[in-house]
Amino acid sequence: MKKTLNINIKGIIFHLDEDAYNKLNTYLEEIKTHFRNKKGQEEIINDIENRIVELFQQKLNDKKQVIVIEDVEEVIRIMGHPADFDEDSEDDRAFYLSGKGKKRLFRNIDDRMLGGVCSGLGAYFNIDPTIVRIIFLLALFLAGGSILVYVVLWIVIPPARSVSEKLEMQGDPVTISNIEKAFKEEMNEIKDKLDDLTEHAKQTFKKKK
Repeated sequence: MKKTLNINIKGIIFHLDEDAYNKLNTYLEEIKTHFRNKKGQEEIINDIENRIVELFQQKLNDKKQVIVIEDVEEVIRIMGHPADFDEDSEDDRAFYLSGKGKKRLFRNIDDRMLGGVCSGLGAYFNIDPTIVRIIFLLALFLAGGSILVYVVLWIVIPPARSVSEKLEMQGDPVTISNIEKAFKEEMNEIKDKLDDLTEHAKQTFKKKK
């Protein structure tokens, strides 16, 4: 009979057999080593751990309470190894990044007029958010009930806050490579906005002077 060990990931306790525990520990250390000294390492590792928790929870049920090595190996296959993307050619990298994952409905708070409901629906159904907004406005003038529907959706649909949630909203696989890529893109967007604000402030100051 194999020894069973407990591991705490993001505040959730999982029971793993010894082989699975050792395999997972090695994998997590590999991830931490890869992202050590990289900008945003804590947020990236946090998103990776959240995804691992989701995948483990899918493996468990009333009849199965212990994660075995086959489960860990499948999680690693889904998530990928950091080294895989360091060594891949550009074509291989493009293949990994272009694959599609399971879509989830979120409010897109990065592209919102109010609560991000229309933008989130647009991402889920592959529709331009502007079209969704127009539909809500037409429904408001014709029936008058769209405000109530919007408020209910605002309450019910969760916002996409983390990198992994934003990937799921777009239907992109939540892999190590995609998490890292999405985080870098997010940081670049923030940097560009800060640069624009700085330039605008300089121009305003010059005019006043």
